[in-house]
Amino acid sequence: MLLAVNKPSTVHAADVDVKNNTNEAQSQKQPEQVVTKDQAQKDVNKAQSERDNAKSQADEAQKNVDKANQDVTSAQKQVEEATKANNSAKEIQKEATPEHINEVKANIVQQEQEVANKAKAQEAAQKEANKQSSNLADAQKDQLAEQVNNANNAVSEATNEVNDKQSSLSQARQQADAAKAELDAAQSTVNGLQTKVDSINVITMPKNYFLYNKYGMPDRVNTAVVDAAYNANSYKDDQEAKKEAVAHNKDGVTQLTDAQQKELTLWVAGILNDVRQQVGLKPNLVVTPASLAHTNYIATHSTVPTFDHDINAIDAADKLIPDLSMSSESIGTPWYAENMNDVKRGVYYHMLSMIFGDADANWGHAFQLTGDETSMLANTPGNPNPEYFGVSFRKDKGFIQFDSYTKWAVDPKEQKFEIPNYDGLKASLKDAKHELAVKQTSYGEATNTVNNAEKAYNVAATKLAQARQKQSSAKNAYEVANANVTKLNNDLANLQSSLKSAQEKLNKLTESKSDKDFDLWKASDFYEATKKDLDGAKSDAANMQKEFDKVKADYDQAFAKLSQAKADAKQAQDKLNSLKSNLSALQNAEENVAETAELDQAKKSADDLTAKLVEVKATLAEKETALTTAKFVLAKIEKEEAAKEAVKKAQEEAKKVAEEKAEHTNFYKAGNDKLIDSKGQVMPSDYTVKENKVYNAKGEFVGVVSSKVESRVVAHAIAKVEAKESTTLNSNAFSSYASKHAKDHTVKASSVLPTTGSRDTNLAGLIGLALASVGSLLGLATSKKKDLR
Repeated sequence: MLLAVNKPSTVHAADVDVKNNTNEAQSQKQPEQVVTKDQAQKDVNKAQSERDNAKSQADEAQKNVDKANQDVTSAQKQVEEATKANNSAKEIQKEATPEHINEVKANIVQQEQEVANKAKAQEAAQKEANKQSSNLADAQKDQLAEQVNNANNAVSEATNEVNDKQSSLSQARQQADAAKAELDAAQSTVNGLQTKVDSINVITMPKNYFLYNKYGMPDRVNTAVVDAAYNANSYKDDQEAKKEAVAHNKDGVTQLTDAQQKELTLWVAGILNDVRQQVGLKPNLVVTPASLAHTNYIATHSTVPTFDHDINAIDAADKLIPDLSMSSESIGTPWYAENMNDVKRGVYYHMLSMIFGDADANWGHAFQLTGDETSMLANTPGNPNPEYFGVSFRKDKGFIQFDSYTKWAVDPKEQKFEIPNYDGLKASLKDAKHELAVKQTSYGEATNTVNNAEKAYNVAATKLAQARQKQSSAKNAYEVANANVTKLNNDLANLQSSLKSAQEKLNKLTESKSDKDFDLWKASDFYEATKKDLDGAKSDAANMQKEFDKVKADYDQAFAKLSQAKADAKQAQDKLNSLKSNLSALQNAEENVAETAELDQAKKSADDLTAKLVEVKATLAEKETALTTAKFVLAKIEKEEAAKEAVKKAQEEAKKVAEEKAEHTNFYKAGNDKLIDSKGQVMPSDYTVKENKVYNAKGEFVGVVSSKVESRVVAHAIAKVEAKESTTLNSNAFSSYASKHAKDHTVKASSVLPTTGSRDTNLAGLIGLALASVGSLLGLATSKKKDLR
């Protein structure tokens, strides 16, 4: 028997060990008083309330202190003003002599004539200012109107450029989209071909697989390289083959149709011919209608009940082949399959085991499959005749058969089926990848064109935005200029009105000089200021002929002087009001004493309230500290509860991880009461099984019992245990063991496992694994040579 298995993969999972997090910082001298979370929350609420009350009192005290300080400031100001008024009144009394008053009156008479003269000059200046204002307005409108026109033209040009760049960008994007579509199509083609190429199954041979005899012929296998070579190869799923279901008989044995048998044989022949080329031998396998009929005859006519070759069926099949010189057969254990992908997987791993794990059978299977057998026995060594090949599943037992034969002579007219050659597919993939590279280059160029078009568009859009900004600025400047002209006319009118008002005040002062001395004094000053403004207006009018910037600067200067004159007039009036206020304050000087007393009282109140504020703030600080302490206690309790919850959750997660790991950890029953793990190790007797679950000595759930054995290591371990038990029961280990299990493992439909593993065992476990340890059966290969001469 030859055991074929899927190569197992090992997954390591870290064990989770979660310890409780506890607060180990406990006092060694005095045990802490235990505070519950509810009590801590009450303490926090109480401290919060007391703190809020203290804060309210502190805020109120602060307000009282602030108000008291304001009262002090107000009282201080009143005292200072009263003192200042008293001093001012005394100074005024010193200056208000009859001589000084007469001097002022004389000055007023002289000033009247001066005001009249300046009024005429101002009138002339007004006319000139009006003229220059008009010139200024015209100049502003002519420099600014041109700017607006230029800005409009710039916006129009920039808009046209943006539209042009946007059109180029749209065209570039369309070309890029088309290039992307072509790139995606090319990528899809490559992906499809790559998927097909990736699903091509090959067996990669080590370079030094064979050892050679003194004649230079390969006569034995290099056992030093086979294990690594076995592990280096693995089956690739065929997605299309998964869609092709296979039938089963009433006992669950796989039944291939003629078309499926042909498909499988051609697939295997392609792999083995490639193997033969790799080891330096001739790829001489051929598949013909006769070779398929030959293996199919053996599969349907074999009747031996044990796992062995049916020599009678082989002889009968050989007689149907004219001119046959030699025939060979290698068989493997049954392989349950739901579809052709499952069939190919099983056959692939049988071939791996026959080629790389056949030491117990003296490499008989390997010599047949690799072509060494026909090469060594050929009339011309190394140049054998075609080897006619077929693969089938034995109809009653499901054994996988590899049957082949050679003939003395080759019929050139004999029909031969085409064995799959993937060179064309690989060439198509290479061409598709080249086309993909071309499309990637085209798409890259299209993308660069889009990027450049975007940059050009962004530059044009920026220029348009800047042009629009300048256009807006020019329009605003034009509107502002019009507004300035209007303001200029209004200001000149106000200047005229001010001069008229000054003249009226002067006339009023001259009507009665007894009570108007101070007003006349003020009017004279105002007149002088107005005269200066008028002179400034003349200067502005004279400079209107200069460049616009100079005209505007002089114009601004004239109105600055006007503003100064108004400020001087207001200052004089304020001074008069101040003198009157000081005189009134002088007349009520006795009230200053009372104001001083009020100031002292305000200071005392402020000091008292400040002291109260300090006291309240101290209380607030205490409450703040109490609140912080209460919150700390509560936070500590909440942190401990959170830590406990985290530990609990971590323990639950660790348990869940361990259970999930156990659900995917397989154990296997062996013999009467033994358990084997996935590494082939026999478990201690204190491991128990309940409801198909495995528990260790601690009662921990560590795995599940599986009947679907796909590991050669596990299979050998099971067979070793059962062989040992069988040896103990009967000294003739082979005969007793084989006959017993041949009877016990009769294949029934109810015992066949589907690929999901939902049944108790599978065909490999029922028949193949029971005989795995019997060395004489580990390589059931047979060959014979007929001499028809």
